[in-house]
Amino acid sequence: MKMAEASATTPLSRETARVRLARAVHINVILLGNRSLDQLEEICRSEDLTHSQYVALWTLCLANDRDAAIPLGAVSDGLLNRASDTTRLVDRLEEAGLAERLPNPTDRRGVLVRATAEGHRRFRVVTPKIQEFHSSQWANLTRVEARELNRLLGKALWGSEA
Repeated sequence: MKMAEASATTPLSRETARVRLARAVHINVILLGNRSLDQLEEICRSEDLTHSQYVALWTLCLANDRDAAIPLGAVSDGLLNRASDTTRLVDRLEEAGLAERLPNPTDRRGVLVRATAEGHRRFRVVTPKIQEFHSSQWANLTRVEARELNRLLGKALWGSEA
């Protein structure tokens, strides 16, 4: 019992090297993610979009049929942020003239969404800027290092080789 109490009160300065390394990796991943999102938001702002709106347009504009509409749930599935409110996001896209809602002929309770011509235009303008950002973001890594980083992040995220 005294041994358990002692380990519960071990000062933080005595944490293991493994814990310190894990914290350092965690902090670096958060800092990198935050910095990347800030830069992506800035790129999207050049076309009066948020990054979330761009990601929704990405889902809509990359559909096989440009004129086809997809269910609202499919837009939600394509978003990167689990906490997103897809309905309000599509509301904002619709108010900006970038997307439109259509009735779902196979499900009266459902709604379909598709990008408008203006939504496609803004997507085409922003996408090369984002692609350039992604290329330059990893410019200090070799191709092999970038592949290894991607593999390791996938392993950390999904628990197996990505």
